[in-house]
Amino acid sequence: MEGVTRRGFLKGAGVAAGAFLLPGCGEEEDPYALRRPALPDGSSGMLGQEKWVPSVCGQCQAGCGIRVRVAEGRAVKIEGNPACPVNRGGLGPKGQAGLGMLYHPDRILAPRRRDGERGSGRWKEVGWDEAIGEIASVLRDLRARGEGRGVVVLDGEPRGMTRDLWARFLDAYGSPNHMDHRATSDGGKLLAMTYMHGVPEIPAYDWERTRYVLGFGASLFESWCQSIHLTRASSHLRRGMPGRRVKFVQVSPRFSVTAAKADEWVPIEPATYGALALGIGHVLVRDGIFDADFVRERSFGFEPWTGEDGRAHRGFRDVLAEYMPDRVEALTHVPARTVERLAHEMVDNRPAVALADGGAAAATNGLGTAMSIHALNALLGSLECPGGLLVQRPAPLASWAAVEPDDAARAGAAAPRLDGAGVSRPLARGCIQEFPEAVLSGKPYPARALFLNRSNPVFSKPGGGRWIEALRKVDLVVSFSPLPDESTIWADFVLPEPTYLERWEPVEPVPSVGYPILGLRQPVVDPPRDSLAVGDVVIRLARALGDPVARAFPWDGYRDAIVERLKGVQEAQTGSILEPTTQKFIRKLQQEGIWEARGYPFGQWEGAFPTASGKFEFFSQAIEKRLAAAFPDASSMEAWLVAQGVQTRGDDLCLPHWEPPQFAGGEVDYPFLLVAYRGVAYAEGGIRHLPRLRELPSAGRDAWRERVELNPSDAHRLGIRGGDGVRVETPAGRRRLTAFLHPGVRPGTAGLPLGYGEWPPRPGVLEAPGGYGLLAVASDPLAGIFALQGTRARIGKEA
Repeated sequence: MEGVTRRGFLKGAGVAAGAFLLPGCGEEEDPYALRRPALPDGSSGMLGQEKWVPSVCGQCQAGCGIRVRVAEGRAVKIEGNPACPVNRGGLGPKGQAGLGMLYHPDRILAPRRRDGERGSGRWKEVGWDEAIGEIASVLRDLRARGEGRGVVVLDGEPRGMTRDLWARFLDAYGSPNHMDHRATSDGGKLLAMTYMHGVPEIPAYDWERTRYVLGFGASLFESWCQSIHLTRASSHLRRGMPGRRVKFVQVSPRFSVTAAKADEWVPIEPATYGALALGIGHVLVRDGIFDADFVRERSFGFEPWTGEDGRAHRGFRDVLAEYMPDRVEALTHVPARTVERLAHEMVDNRPAVALADGGAAAATNGLGTAMSIHALNALLGSLECPGGLLVQRPAPLASWAAVEPDDAARAGAAAPRLDGAGVSRPLARGCIQEFPEAVLSGKPYPARALFLNRSNPVFSKPGGGRWIEALRKVDLVVSFSPLPDESTIWADFVLPEPTYLERWEPVEPVPSVGYPILGLRQPVVDPPRDSLAVGDVVIRLARALGDPVARAFPWDGYRDAIVERLKGVQEAQTGSILEPTTQKFIRKLQQEGIWEARGYPFGQWEGAFPTASGKFEFFSQAIEKRLAAAFPDASSMEAWLVAQGVQTRGDDLCLPHWEPPQFAGGEVDYPFLLVAYRGVAYAEGGIRHLPRLRELPSAGRDAWRERVELNPSDAHRLGIRGGDGVRVETPAGRRRLTAFLHPGVRPGTAGLPLGYGEWPPRPGVLEAPGGYGLLAVASDPLAGIFALQGTRARIGKEA
């Protein structure tokens, strides 16, 4: 060590550690590596070795870049990757808790086949070939009998390559039933973008140049999938830069973490956000302070118009004229003067954006609400401009060859979906919460096989007890999960998937900065004994079925399918990584963890709105077309609307509008309205298995007990004190919860945090745990959006 300084030694050690990151990627391999002793646990790490591996977090859909410290073959720390434009080194609590998932003692280590009655919790470990062979035998038989349409994939991934493989599998096999969870999450915002913008994806935002944010029930600093990017941008914007400190106003019925971090909280009656948005729009138009140039040149349906058939149509101006501030105050309990002030503040502080996450539109009036909020951005001219709302540009991934379905596949895919999307819910893209009733009724046809991909609907969907009944009725249930849960208990096969820290996967983050981003999720440690990536299982299952399904999957494995798509990014020769070959591009992507093509094409209006008019549509011609296809004449539509309790009629169904909400349970018998919400640690399937998340400060001292939040005045009237056990009853179920007194909960409402419940799940339990078990299955009648804010309750002190 003579002549070596401490700084020089540490610098050299860091370089040496980095050399172990990518063996075989240009670095010279250590000739003595195989002679070093293995670790006691048999892992591939060497004594004294340490490295940082870039990857992508998988605890939510945000797609944050991460760096994982691996010491002697074990992951010991996760932190944000500063190179990732989504989070720039920041990382939320879910991401930081990832090691708890990786090393969870309840990990499933090998494929399991049920060895007893469903729900008994008795299993037998089997090999992958045996499991895939038995599943393929069932699917082959169903297809031969012409019942392939009854195969259902319930997909917990709303985007990504695994989702694309499942879609490809169902196209080749012949089923329309690829369902995701978006009707119970961001379905309203997604449909507003689809029908008004012509883009079937949630928007991105140019936060760093925004000057005013009006959030409608948006859990921006909690469970929102875009929260990490916003939090980073918010801290940047609030540094008091000369002349442009951003103001953030939160509108919500409950004083949440987001409301606490906002500059102003505006309390509102649940399910009335749409009326407030229309009231603000009324002021913008009445006072002539909206962006008249954008509305005139870039939008359709603002003014009354006449169609090619000579029929006159209402315009959005006509709708807005009906929402005077005094009327809005009566509907929302937001003072008329506040409505006036918010409208003028947004204009005076442009660029301004109005936004909502799933909670604002999670009511029986969800689509009209989401469209009303989105319409404010058009009135303000805050679309496709600096500081406004953007359309996320995709990475130039190569496309796989198109599937060539045979006659059986075409016939199966043409069947109506079992969740009613596009049929009983004519404007819906999905309606997962209504799937159990279709299974139990056997209509329009029986569900024969169900694949649960990263999904635990018994716990995380309303009507959990009905989900149990439905799972017991389906002939074959296969669950992909690294851990046991309330849904795996009722499966025939449980197939362990590696966690996100153990598998390969290209990841396009949830819409965030607008310009293309691509991350590479890669194994930081070896997966446990006998797990297999879902992508590999899909490919092996297709091959086991034989042609014609097998022909659609020409790859030897999932990694080959990944490489084929990454080739498109390399060949585009753009962005942060430029390499002459795909192999070198992938090696560089492994080292960096992220590829990005900075720069958003603001103001490129050609193709900005892929709608029928080529413009932003206040009057959605896509909605008009779908309603015309669903109802052959006016009388059939009228009968259906009456049966569904819908009050809106005519052109207003195609325009942003407010529909009075419907609630399960009468106000006399159920005097409280449940305000269900997803907190900062919420994740699909819950957080109960990760103590680090369960015990976050926001959960309070009783983190291990499920709670209901009451206004102190309501609690005093009922003789309830904080910490008391209370009985909460709804039309959907009954639970014993712990009372938590919260002055930020509006009187007459009760806050219900979701994602909590006992762990581990108990076999044979026929009632659904967690807050979702109290929520009724209620939906927007036209759009199929789950009414999270749609259940009334009665609450009393437990005897």
